[in-house]
Amino acid sequence: MSSEALSVVIVGAGPGGLAVAGALLEVGLNRQDLLVLDKGEVGQAWLDYPSDTRLLSESKQSKDDNQIADVSTSEVFPNIPHPNHIMYQKYLDYVAQKLDIPVRRNTTVEKVVFDHDHKEFVLRLRDETNLRARFVVWAGGMYATPNEDMNMEGCFIHYAKMPYLEDVEADEVTVVGSSNGASGVVMMLAKPGRVVRLVVSREYTIPEPIDCLWKENMQFVKELENQGLVTIVEHFRVKRIYKDGDKYFLESEDGQKLTAADRPIICTGFHPNIEPIKDLVTEFCEDRETRIEMDEAHQSKKQAGLYLAGVIGRLENDNGFIVSFREFGKPIAQNIISQLR
Repeated sequence: MSSEALSVVIVGAGPGGLAVAGALLEVGLNRQDLLVLDKGEVGQAWLDYPSDTRLLSESKQSKDDNQIADVSTSEVFPNIPHPNHIMYQKYLDYVAQKLDIPVRRNTTVEKVVFDHDHKEFVLRLRDETNLRARFVVWAGGMYATPNEDMNMEGCFIHYAKMPYLEDVEADEVTVVGSSNGASGVVMMLAKPGRVVRLVVSREYTIPEPIDCLWKENMQFVKELENQGLVTIVEHFRVKRIYKDGDKYFLESEDGQKLTAADRPIICTGFHPNIEPIKDLVTEFCEDRETRIEMDEAHQSKKQAGLYLAGVIGRLENDNGFIVSFREFGKPIAQNIISQLR
């Protein structure tokens, strides 16, 4: 079995992975010591998103929240505050080319293990070859593996499996969740002749001012409610969903119940995409959200030398959007380069 050795391997050529790669090159890492892997093209996850998915954060000349690695998004799409998924993938590919980041496309990592004898990581690839690296940065993404921890039977799962929405024919649809994903599903399904019921765990309050896309989406959902196309059920934290006869029942943590004639659509978030590294990190759950224990350099507390970037690597105070990705890059890069020198 062939094996290739590098100083740093980054898994994921999305905004998180490219931000770290750009920061590593900026602090002096040689390109031949770095490799970025992606399962498809640069920014493949963005190509896989549903039609016309748009960024919540804004691209503006005065404050470009969507740029990474000090490359302005206006170099690819000027004057578009909320670019769609195709535009942003083109921007990511442009970043990789402009910074001459070494990227290996169409490469899937099946497993990452740590070789204690040689003090290095072994990345086992789907093509049955290996890569060896002193440091690994995992930027495998967050928005691909829906959170299915809830006790539920026969429900739809949103976003990662969204094409089915076009096939929904029911006159009444129940959506569970208070995130932007839930708002997006409601907006796609609401139409004359159908009522969409949105079940949220707290009050559905729109933050002011409405200065980014997710707040605008919430405002639009409220307008749909005023038109009678949406009903919002507040303070109903779903604990369990089950089917009895031809109806579905939603049970809250405080014992309330709702009925639904058709399968509810669950929009309660995602699990981090960490299957190949799960033995090298420690997970914990906070308010139904899976988190990973890391130090201030975004390094796994369980396995030194393994770093997590992007939304998947957020700390307690990170907001989890692209604006954070460039902030992840620098501390990871500085920590790695200090050990290589």
